[in-house]
Amino acid sequence: MKVRLVAIVAAAVLTVGGCSAGGDDRLVVAAGTTLVDSGFLELVVAVYEASPQGSEVSVVGLSSAEALGYADAGNADVAVTHEPGALAEFRASNPGSITFVPFSSRFILVGPTGYQARGSTIVDAFRGIAASGDPFVSRDDGSGTFAREQAIWSEVPHSPAGDAWYIRTGSGMASTLLVASQRAAVTLTELGAYLSVSADLALEEVDVDSAVLLDNPYDLTVADPENERAVALAEWIAGAQGRAAIEAANEQLFGMQVYRAP
Repeated sequence: MKVRLVAIVAAAVLTVGGCSAGGDDRLVVAAGTTLVDSGFLELVVAVYEASPQGSEVSVVGLSSAEALGYADAGNADVAVTHEPGALAEFRASNPGSITFVPFSSRFILVGPTGYQARGSTIVDAFRGIAASGDPFVSRDDGSGTFAREQAIWSEVPHSPAGDAWYIRTGSGMASTLLVASQRAAVTLTELGAYLSVSADLALEEVDVDSAVLLDNPYDLTVADPENERAVALAEWIAGAQGRAAIEAANEQLFGMQVYRAP
């Protein structure tokens, strides 16, 4: 497997800068940490690299806002994100960029074993957390997960930033889930990221219903439509071979379709 996963470190921008389209044959894909933490994108990209039309790819795990920032700075050829607000800002600055939805997953609420939401919907559950002071762990970063969490709080409506029970990590999904497990707390997570580490957690899915607020489409964005290799990757993912690779990666990792192709 040729794909290299670049860790999120302080010097990442220097690493990625050396891998960008200017003077290097590798494609750089900046993707949300939920996709990287689960291993899902690694498997899909490996199939592309092995295909006749494939080229070598480096995958960088970042928050959605950071991934789009890398693409905007010319350090990434493709971004795979799930933060509509950040994407709208990126497209306003890059009107020629190409965007489509390659797959969708869903958000879930998780909590300690036996935890029950106070209400049937995700908004009711958040409202109950605010009323009771149940510990809640937030990523508090530029991720699509944090943006969705904030959207749910706005529906309550409640701003938890100053509440003692509101724990902010400022880090990725895997470490945020670990903190929630250690603190016997509740958190919002993307399903695939949770499943990839659930065996090491004392957390389980909380039964809530909200089809719209928990739906989680991902956007694949090609920053420069003149970048033929980036467009080729996007077309492959959108086509039959990409769909097959998406389905196979889901089966290998989860035994079910977590990241669902349209």
